[in-house]
Amino acid sequence: MRHSTLSEHKFNKGEFITPLNSLPLTEFEDVKTWSYGRMPEYLWIGLILKYYGRENGMIQCNFIINKLHRLAPELTTPRISEILKLDSNIQRQFYNFVINMGCKDVLAPLTVFITVSKNPIFAEMFYCKNQNIEERCKTLLNVMEDILDQHSNETIDIRFIVLYFCVLSGKMKIQKAQADILNLYPISNHDDEIMRLARPLVSSLEMMILAMDNVNSQYINDFWRTLSKMTDCDLIESKFPEENRNIVFYMECLHEIFSYLSDLYITADPLNEKMKVILGISTYSYKRLKEIYDHQMFNSISGRSCVRVLIEDYIMMKYLLKNESLHQDIWREYQMYGMGSYKLVLKRPLESESLSDNHFDKQYIEGLVNEYQDEEFLNMDTKYFDKQNIRLKAEDVGEKELYGLYDYDSSFEHGLWGAIRESSFLKCMNPAHKYHCVPDVENQNRLKTVLPDCIMIMNKTLNILNELYAIPNQLLNGVINFEVEPITK
Repeated sequence: MRHSTLSEHKFNKGEFITPLNSLPLTEFEDVKTWSYGRMPEYLWIGLILKYYGRENGMIQCNFIINKLHRLAPELTTPRISEILKLDSNIQRQFYNFVINMGCKDVLAPLTVFITVSKNPIFAEMFYCKNQNIEERCKTLLNVMEDILDQHSNETIDIRFIVLYFCVLSGKMKIQKAQADILNLYPISNHDDEIMRLARPLVSSLEMMILAMDNVNSQYINDFWRTLSKMTDCDLIESKFPEENRNIVFYMECLHEIFSYLSDLYITADPLNEKMKVILGISTYSYKRLKEIYDHQMFNSISGRSCVRVLIEDYIMMKYLLKNESLHQDIWREYQMYGMGSYKLVLKRPLESESLSDNHFDKQYIEGLVNEYQDEEFLNMDTKYFDKQNIRLKAEDVGEKELYGLYDYDSSFEHGLWGAIRESSFLKCMNPAHKYHCVPDVENQNRLKTVLPDCIMIMNKTLNILNELYAIPNQLLNGVINFEVEPITK
């Protein structure tokens, strides 16, 4: 299935709406969806198809479905929960027929959750003592893996059989052209040309059955509750290659460059506000990168936080330089904006005594706020600097693509669910657990390294510094020409 592009989404009031969600569709309840609600009901058909293979399984199901219709013509669909409610004599006749077709062992795994206490006829007739609980659960899970996806080949086969039964019951009328296509379905392979028409036809017509279907929520909920408790999690971790590349030379060159620039500032123009701001922003980027390097956190959540800062600092530097002529003193404005934010934090009352011993040192921050100007003359601007957010600033300086990476890393910085899911959960591959996620308490996941991005953005920052302050080539070449080799495993 092709996924829609961003341009195909509809943007409305700050939200991108998918093409499908733009249509007036009715959202299904969980018990009516395929994976949660319908699949458990038709799992018995999946067991037969899995055991006999598609060709022979279709033949077996044809006989069984026709027999069921003759015994219970009032049924609209072959839901197992509806079969279990049939008159006991009808149930026995149907089960005997299925067993005579050679399907006792095939359907025996269902006795894991269709038990004597609730459905004694089925449980007694299909129980096989040579299949232990573990084997029965394993068989069910193998089939569920194939049919949880509503568009898989195995699932479409089941939905065809369900549709066939509904047509037999007389509850659904189809056109001759549709019947001609459906007649070719069981004798065609899924990659045959006719299936390009047949598969979507089966899907759409089977969905229409929901309007006349009886949903047994109790059975569905019991199915998931029982099977999920009887099977263990099958956890997999997401482990990208560990960052082990040697960048000692790169970091040493960076240190020499920033030492040179610091000395240049001190000796050449120590009162230059522009140079102070530019070097302050770039040094902050350098320190963030050095922290990640010193603690080898390129594969970590903190690594993504570092990339986000590097991008924002780089964009802000370009923005300040580009808009310098439009302001009386943009460099002082930028500093006052930042200190105003510090003042705002300082002035907010700390309501809880438990906050008295935190990493915010009130006395020190108060000294910084009043360092060059009494705070009574310092306003607190709660808007974005220069009234533009980072996205608009990125567009203004021609870094729209880089903002996309910033936006991704912002999810980690703000603890949004996408970042939480990627970094802090393990995937359970047990279909009976509905492929749920389990917290990664032991830190088994390893995120993709951010080292190449760190070097790329830092080099962009250095290019700006070089244009302004002419970094000597013997220093600059060490970083600009540094090649990031592939990770060795």
